[in-house]
Amino acid sequence: MVTMSTAELRTEIKKAIDRLPLKRLVSLADYVQFLSSPPVPHVEQRVNAAKRAIAKGKGVNWRKVRSDV
Repeated sequence: MVTMSTAELRTEIKKAIDRLPLKRLVSLADYVQFLSSPPVPHVEQRVNAAKRAIAKGKGVNWRKVRSDV
């Protein structure tokens, strides 16, 4: 793989964007918005909080919610 500078990479990306049809451009805009949104807050903390809630008997068994799985 050839190493590009940040400026060269941005230039290549902009050229590729200019060639996209409208439908793909809309899809790309959605993806760029996703990439620029803040990351999911501390996944590990959320998992640990969920484990504590389950240990306290809170929550619903997924088998009761999705019997088709």
